[in-house]
Amino acid sequence: MSTLFIELYNRDTIEDKFGSKYLLDLLKDDPTYRVPYTKTVLPKDTMLCSEFTPNDNIYFLESGVVAYEYKEQIISFSSQGDIIGMDDIFSLRQNKDSVRTISSATVYIFPKQDVMENLLRMQEGWLFLYLNNHNHNILIAHKYILMRQVGKLRLKKILRDFADKYGYKDGKNTKIPGYFTRKDLANYANLSTNSMSQICKHLEEEGFCSIKAKQFILLDYTMNE
Repeated sequence: MSTLFIELYNRDTIEDKFGSKYLLDLLKDDPTYRVPYTKTVLPKDTMLCSEFTPNDNIYFLESGVVAYEYKEQIISFSSQGDIIGMDDIFSLRQNKDSVRTISSATVYIFPKQDVMENLLRMQEGWLFLYLNNHNHNILIAHKYILMRQVGKLRLKKILRDFADKYGYKDGKNTKIPGYFTRKDLANYANLSTNSMSQICKHLEEEGFCSIKAKQFILLDYTMNE
């Protein structure tokens, strides 16, 4: 299926025609597919979806970061431009994951039923679902590969990834936003509190990073954007 998809559309076309931004514009503004929505700012630690609880909405993240959790284990993170709640759009039953904001977040909220009906009306509506599920599966596969590494290498990989995706430059160093707490990073890396503390101490001694005011700073690090 993915091979056929790539043959029909190049990568740029896929993102332009079937990405979250285009779908959001359709649902907000298109006369044919417009759906009533709410735009709101959510504070940190707001639960958008709760595990084992039905959810009737789909969320488009304009800004901020959320954590996907399953049985209190952080599985992945989503940020600007991502869609929450569409990977199980055909299931009006319970959510598979909980979704929690780890920072303030601006979101567009749409009724799931209305979005589903519009996607079914579109000639290529299934491609929006395919691309969204494909991107979600990539995150899950990335986490699986990450968990196969030993603890120290795993945490270094996570810190580099987060520095590249979310970080900002401070001279020669790169700072990871403070809303990625040590507790959440340890949870995501599947490290105990003691293991996290020991590994962080070793990484600081090696000059890989420093931790100031509960914020991770990668030393002399060039971001891969």
